[in-house]
Amino acid sequence: MNVSHTIDAKNNGVITVEIAQVDFADKVEKALTDYRKRASIPGFRPGMAPMAMIRKQYESSVRIDEVNKMLQDGLYNYLESEKLEILGQPLPMPSQVDFAAESFHVQFEIGVAPQFDLEISEKVKLPYIEIEPTKAVIDEEVENIRNRYGKMSEVDAVGAEDILFGSFQMVDKKGQPVDGAEAKEGRVGMKSISDKKVAKAALAMKVGDTLELNASKHFADSFKLEDVLGLTEIEQAASTGMFVLNLKTIYHLEPADIDQALFDKLFGEGAVNNEADMRSKIEEDLKGLYQRDADTHFFNTVTDHLMKTKMNMPEAFMKKWITQQGEKAPSMEEVEEQWPNTEKAMRWQLIEGKLVREHHLHVHKEELVAHAVAMVKSRMAQFGQMMDDAQAEQLAMSVLQNREQSEQLSEQLLQDKMMAFFKGAFTLKTSKSTYADFLKLANSNK
Repeated sequence: MNVSHTIDAKNNGVITVEIAQVDFADKVEKALTDYRKRASIPGFRPGMAPMAMIRKQYESSVRIDEVNKMLQDGLYNYLESEKLEILGQPLPMPSQVDFAAESFHVQFEIGVAPQFDLEISEKVKLPYIEIEPTKAVIDEEVENIRNRYGKMSEVDAVGAEDILFGSFQMVDKKGQPVDGAEAKEGRVGMKSISDKKVAKAALAMKVGDTLELNASKHFADSFKLEDVLGLTEIEQAASTGMFVLNLKTIYHLEPADIDQALFDKLFGEGAVNNEADMRSKIEEDLKGLYQRDADTHFFNTVTDHLMKTKMNMPEAFMKKWITQQGEKAPSMEEVEEQWPNTEKAMRWQLIEGKLVREHHLHVHKEELVAHAVAMVKSRMAQFGQMMDDAQAEQLAMSVLQNREQSEQLSEQLLQDKMMAFFKGAFTLKTSKSTYADFLKLANSNK
C-alpha cells in the first residue's frame, strides 16, 4: 500500500491510497477459510463446503471489508506520520473501483489546518480600562443596602419614595379592559415613575383609587412594567402597553440606620466598626465587580487583535464537508449564508488551540476540581453558608459529574488562564474610567 497527498494554496487537499491485491490477499484468504469452518450451508457438514462455493458467494464482500479496514488504518497512520492536522474528516471522492484488479487507488478530499503565526509580544500595546467607583455610585450602593435591610410598613398616604401595590389591568386606547387579559398583581416604586404629571397623580392616590399607566412613556428607561408583572413573551407581544392600576396597598420603606447592627449583618460581627470602613469595603467590592467587566472587555480586545491573523482556510473543502454532516445536513446555499459566522468560529478555535499548545494553557483535572471548589464556596457564602474544604469538594465533585456544567467550568478556567497570559504577554495601555463611561465605550464597540 502506498499513500501520498497533495495540498493546494488554500489548504484543500487530496490523499491518494494505492492498494495492490498482494496487500490484502492473505487476509482475504484467511477470512474465507475461517468462514468456511463456521458456515452452515445446506447439503454440507460444517467446514466441508467446497472452497469454490465459499469464494463465489463471499469473496467479493470479504475483499471490500478488508480494503475498508486497510483504508481506515492507512489513513490514520499516514495522517499521524505526516503530522497532518486536518479539519473535519476525509471525504471519499466518487470513483468506480474494481476491487478485483491487480491494483487500484482510492482518493479522499481533506481540509488541512492552516499554518499561521500570532502577533503576541510586549511590543504590541493594547488598551486596558481600570474602572473606578465614583462617590455617587458608592452613595447609591449605601442607599440600596439601607433599603435592602430597612423596614417595610403600610401607610395611608403616598410618599415620594413609597411603593404602590395593586392589580394591573391591561386596557385598550379607550381605557376598556382587553378581552382575555387577566389582571396581574405587582408593585411599582414611585422613583421608577418618570412622567411628572403621572407622578403627581400617584402622590394623590388613596387605597382603592385607580391610575392609568403607559408602560413605554411613564417610567424610567431601566424599568420594564411588563417584566415586573411577569408577562410571558406571548403576553408581551400582544400587550397594548396601557394598564390601569387599582391601588390595594401603599408601602413605606424606612431605610436601615447606618450603625453597628448593619455593619455586622453585612460583613460579620466586629469586622467593620464605622461608616468610612463600610464605604471602603463597598468600594473594594465594586472594584472587584468592575474588574471582571474590564477583563472581559480586554479579552475581547485581544480576541479582535488575534482574529486579524491571516490564514488560508480550506474553504472549499469545509463547505462541502458541512453539507454532508448529519441526517438533516444543510444545503450549500445555507452553508454559504452562514459561512462568515462559521469561518469566524473556526478561526478562533484554531487560534485558541494554538495558544493552549504553545503556551501550556491546558486545563488539568486538579485545577478544574480546585476551581469548582472555589466556585461552590463563593456561591454558598453569598447565602451566608460557610463550608470547609471537604464539604465544598464533595459538592464540587457532584457538580463536575454533570457533563454540561463540567465543560462550562472548564471553559471558564481556560478563559481565566488565557486572561492571565494575555496580561503578561502584551503591553497594557491603562486608562481610568467611570463605570458609566465604560459602558458607553463598550456599547459603542459592539
